[in-house]
Amino acid sequence: MQSFCFFVTILEVMKKLLPVLIVLFLGYLGFSLALPIFPPLFLDLERSFLPLEVSTNMRRILIGLLFSAYPLGQFIGAPIMGKLSDKYGRKPILLLSLLSIIPGYIGSALSIIYAYPPLLFFSRFWVGLLEGNITIAYAAIADISENEESKVKNFGWMVSLSSSAFFFGPLIGGFLADSKVATWFRYDTPFWFGALFVLIGFLTVWIAFKETRTRNQTIKISLVAVLSSFLESLKIKRLKRILAANLCFFLALFFFLNFFTSYFLTLFHFNVFQLGKVSAYLALLIVIAPFSFGMIARFWTALKTAKIGLFCTGVSLLLFLTIASPHAWLLTLIPLGFLVAVGLTYPALMISNVIGKRNQGQALGANVAIQVFGEAITALVGGFLAIFWIGMPILFGALFAFLGGGILLSETRNSDLKSV
Repeated sequence: MQSFCFFVTILEVMKKLLPVLIVLFLGYLGFSLALPIFPPLFLDLERSFLPLEVSTNMRRILIGLLFSAYPLGQFIGAPIMGKLSDKYGRKPILLLSLLSIIPGYIGSALSIIYAYPPLLFFSRFWVGLLEGNITIAYAAIADISENEESKVKNFGWMVSLSSSAFFFGPLIGGFLADSKVATWFRYDTPFWFGALFVLIGFLTVWIAFKETRTRNQTIKISLVAVLSSFLESLKIKRLKRILAANLCFFLALFFFLNFFTSYFLTLFHFNVFQLGKVSAYLALLIVIAPFSFGMIARFWTALKTAKIGLFCTGVSLLLFLTIASPHAWLLTLIPLGFLVAVGLTYPALMISNVIGKRNQGQALGANVAIQVFGEAITALVGGFLAIFWIGMPILFGALFAFLGGGILLSETRNSDLKSV
């Protein structure tokens, strides 16, 4: 009888969780479809997207700005989406954001068809702004998680699905843009498919998603309040320390993720195919890692796991820099793959555990904003650091990991149990 009740409980949770996971997967898949398209679109002189008189250096600058447009949009949009969903509920804001994303993908496709770069920049920023709805997904999952162990498992599923989407997305996007596969496949084709995936996500939420939070009319929404929601989260003393540690975690991870392939390329002259296999190997490890999070939650709190994870990340990155064999490096990627999954899961868990139910969306939005800020700033600063030594960005990542672990040392185990 107990086994049957447990099975029914699992089915009820998955019924609530599955629509959100589907939306997340399709959203990340739609975004990553375009990643292999941008370099040839900007750097291939035979293409007419940019005028021929644009210099190679300017093309590199422009592609860097394009890559930053999406996370910049997320940085602004995530706290706003979170606060709006706290007041009006998760479902209506999620539906509105998904419906509004579709014109962004269509705009990207049209910008390529008509060779109009400004539209591409704006549409990528627009999609990033509305993809801040990942905050709503985190908040909805926190709403339906009955305890910390279930929350760890559910957040782990999010990381696993997003990692798998980033594994398959570029492969599918490159396939859809290859006219040798089908005559009607062009560089704009992946964006049409991205719009289709978002539409499927919209229909999934509309039909299958059950609201996880009732409207709270006591939450005041004004232009000033919405735009300052990120700063409001920083006013909470305990939350401020955790957000600072989370920023260190994200800086450590993205310094590594943005530059580890360049490190392989420089030291061992790996070709594109070999680098692709290494990236796929790391992505597979990240996908698998969350399956162990439920067991970890039985012994360690989110705070303790993050604290240990930060120090282990610092040690693993230093070990990565001292290994001189590509085969031994593949072994160092095993713990790093696990730690990347930890770093993409547990920062949100710590935030969710110390914040009250009233402000889950706002606080988780601040965390997503910090994550995309870390992603963008490491790409920008890491390029300058790599001028001195190709391993310098990874070394800085190790230093930030130790710094984040030191910040969490000031937190106590009870911090996971008390909401503010």
